[in-house]
Amino acid sequence: MRVLFIYKDVTLTEPLGVLYLAATLRRAGHDVALALADRKGFEGRVRAFAPDVLAYSSSTGYHNYYLELNRKLKRMLGRPVFAIMGGPHATFFPEVVREEGLDAACRGEGEEAVVELANALARGDDYRGIANLWVKDDGMVCENGVRPLAAELDALPFPARDLLYDYDPYMREVTMKHFFPMRGCPYLCTYCFNHKYNELYRGKGKVLRWRSVENVLAEINDVRARWPLRFVRFLSDNFTNGKEWVAAFADQYPKAVGLPFHANVRANMVDEKVARDLARAGCVSVLLGIETGDDRVRDELLKRNMPRETIVAACRYLRENGVNVYASNIIALPGETFAGALRTLALNQECRPAFAWSALFMPYPRTELTAYAVTHGYFDGDPDAVFHTFHRDSVLTFADERERRMFSNLHKLFGVMVEWPWLSRFARALCKLPPNPLYNLVFMLWYGYTNRRRIFPYPVSFRGFLGGLKRFWRKDEA
Repeated sequence: MRVLFIYKDVTLTEPLGVLYLAATLRRAGHDVALALADRKGFEGRVRAFAPDVLAYSSSTGYHNYYLELNRKLKRMLGRPVFAIMGGPHATFFPEVVREEGLDAACRGEGEEAVVELANALARGDDYRGIANLWVKDDGMVCENGVRPLAAELDALPFPARDLLYDYDPYMREVTMKHFFPMRGCPYLCTYCFNHKYNELYRGKGKVLRWRSVENVLAEINDVRARWPLRFVRFLSDNFTNGKEWVAAFADQYPKAVGLPFHANVRANMVDEKVARDLARAGCVSVLLGIETGDDRVRDELLKRNMPRETIVAACRYLRENGVNVYASNIIALPGETFAGALRTLALNQECRPAFAWSALFMPYPRTELTAYAVTHGYFDGDPDAVFHTFHRDSVLTFADERERRMFSNLHKLFGVMVEWPWLSRFARALCKLPPNPLYNLVFMLWYGYTNRRRIFPYPVSFRGFLGGLKRFWRKDEA
């Protein structure tokens, strides 16, 4: 079977989920390709590949775009083509399969499911009962459950990066590339999809799974042998979930690879030893979620179950070991006042990260926090109202609509106010002004500067830097 993966655009991060699926299909003997819908010659590329299957991966906020694009491509091809959607939206809204033009929706991990589907289509076999898939047949939908989670991650092929790098010279030449050393997250943060994902897979295997250190190192060295690589970014939810794994990694990585890297961590999993292990492995920076400065909101509403002392201590351990902290936060939470957001700003100032930013809360469907927002009248529950980005504006209902504007402005100024705390004395006055291009420019320049100098300090030309900034902003404004 000829399977064409359709992706809207690629900014600065490879779509590794898609590339894992492509590699698995390729290993099973199927032809695979990638087409980026925002590129010149997109339709010609689709025609030239002559796909049997059109495959989309979508988050909520992009789903309508892909549904319309799928209908357009099917009309253009003028022959029967099987269309499947996976990714976060299909996982939590598998009923999307009922939309015109879609034939199947894939829930959760898709490597085994897409191979089974492609094999069945190639042989002309019945595919309606394939686990992980909701399949439309004659107007009826076959709602299949999920299969067990992949237990042996080392058995998966490395992502088919050549599909992207041969197609997109910018992504090929960027010297920071991304990797997943583990899958899963055991925590129950209410704003995140993981608690619902874990419910979906309850009784279907261990949620948290690691690749062996040796397998991760082999992939990094394979990438370095084929394409430019000077900086490694690990995308797994929490690099420090396994302290023994981190220690073993720190023992082997400097000799086997020796490149600087960035990882995601959780404050309650960072003690003095973990901070030292990260530093001796070559970790330059980490992403650490502070989320909110309101202790009650953090524990009761967000279910982070993490005292502020733990957050401050983790930042100190990392800073003392020369690891820069990229602090992430959420403002405009359901029921939050501007005064609450200022408490978040104050906690970040106490933690002294190398860079801090705040997302505007986005009520992604079927998360616990979104259900809370709907129940309490802060959101009407319409998934089509959700933006694909949390940089634009809040979609919640506010008792005082002026706070929407203030939250939007604080989002843009948050980082500079953490860097220079004296600016927060003027926070209310500055944030009461209408949203304006100057604040957008401040956000973009500070974000770009700190990320390039402190968080992801990999070699890049000035032209490459501007190209990356343009890609980031274009995606945000799309």
